[in-house]
Amino acid sequence: MTTRISGSLGAALLISLAAGAPAAVTVTMQLIPDALSADDLSPDGQWVVGSSGAGGFFPGPPYRWNTVTGQYTLLAAPGIDAVGVSDSGTVVVGDIPNPEGDGAEVAGRWRATTLNWQGLGYLPNALMCPSRSNSYEVSADGSVVVGLSWDGCSGRAMRWTSATGMQELESLANGNNRASVVSSDGTVVAGFAQGSFSRTPAMWDGPTGVGMLLDPPNGDVIGEVHGMSDDGTILLCEWGADDGSNDVNAVKWTALGGPEVIGAGQLIPGWSGIPEDIADNGTIVGFDFLLGNRRAWIQPGGTGPLVLMRDFVLGNGGTIPPELASGQIWVAQAISADGTKIIGHGGGSYAWLITITGVPSACAGDANETNFVDVDDLNIVLSNWNKSVYFGTNGDVDGSGFVDVDDLNEVLSNWNQGCP
Repeated sequence: MTTRISGSLGAALLISLAAGAPAAVTVTMQLIPDALSADDLSPDGQWVVGSSGAGGFFPGPPYRWNTVTGQYTLLAAPGIDAVGVSDSGTVVVGDIPNPEGDGAEVAGRWRATTLNWQGLGYLPNALMCPSRSNSYEVSADGSVVVGLSWDGCSGRAMRWTSATGMQELESLANGNNRASVVSSDGTVVAGFAQGSFSRTPAMWDGPTGVGMLLDPPNGDVIGEVHGMSDDGTILLCEWGADDGSNDVNAVKWTALGGPEVIGAGQLIPGWSGIPEDIADNGTIVGFDFLLGNRRAWIQPGGTGPLVLMRDFVLGNGGTIPPELASGQIWVAQAISADGTKIIGHGGGSYAWLITITGVPSACAGDANETNFVDVDDLNIVLSNWNKSVYFGTNGDVDGSGFVDVDDLNEVLSNWNQGCP
């Protein structure tokens, strides 16, 4: 708006959680048909949107792909791109040529009910900079769109609804604001403002438009908000100091805790860590960036070190499509709410989908991996009841990523038994 360890011991040691070593997982990776980019994924993992033109240098028309049925649809002209999709897949947002015919781009919204694009307009003082407005993300029901418009050619964060039209959010710090992400219900908006030195993380209350810097009062921190949890309580930020150290970290920010570094902050020391999305089980995906170079990573379960996505795939039984240059994976863009699907872009001009399948523990019902099923295993299941967890941990004995009656039945069915 979220990983996997195979049977190899080396891969299993990549993460460590309180409930013991994780059960194995299986990872598969595939290219998305005729996709140059994969820009958004619905929380259930069913719908992917982006730009077509796989293997080329220039993006083709926007597409919508159903990962369940395999249906791939090019969205009708005049769509230029597709950057966000509603939970049901019936609303897609992106950009279109301004219907007024001045040659600029404006934010647009495509609906399955009409099969047409609707221009969302622009703020009253917006000039052609070269756009007049751009979409960046959409709420769960497709009714709220956030992004960028202009005051002259000074960037302004905007929020659009069918009831209010496009409205400017409070201009923070030194102007040049942008709204990049929105919560599922459309009430929490985040992105960046121009701070003391560069972009600085910012957020707004959607309905009122009132904003705040995450590093008040001036916004000395360099970075921006790139993602958030579906409920808007966790913001995923690029966060660095203007001290010449190149120490730009991936962080999780909450209202109560402030910034918390994710892993070591970067996968590769000296690169910038950029977190993009988080699953309900805590798994975070993102990438490192330096001078045009990118390397995708994952933090399984939201704990421990960042893991190179390429190593994660190969270490858990997957293969890298040969079209991806040098076997590298550049950008991890989004993860489904249950953590089983991840989308992103090449190496090379291709977009991809990673699918993760949990593998039940080899010792049925043994949540704490003591090779015996007893009250300690029962307590782990009950203490994590109805929670999304990393596959095979914290009471998830069936490897589904969710602790429920199936895990309880596994424990009770194997009560007071040891492993074969």
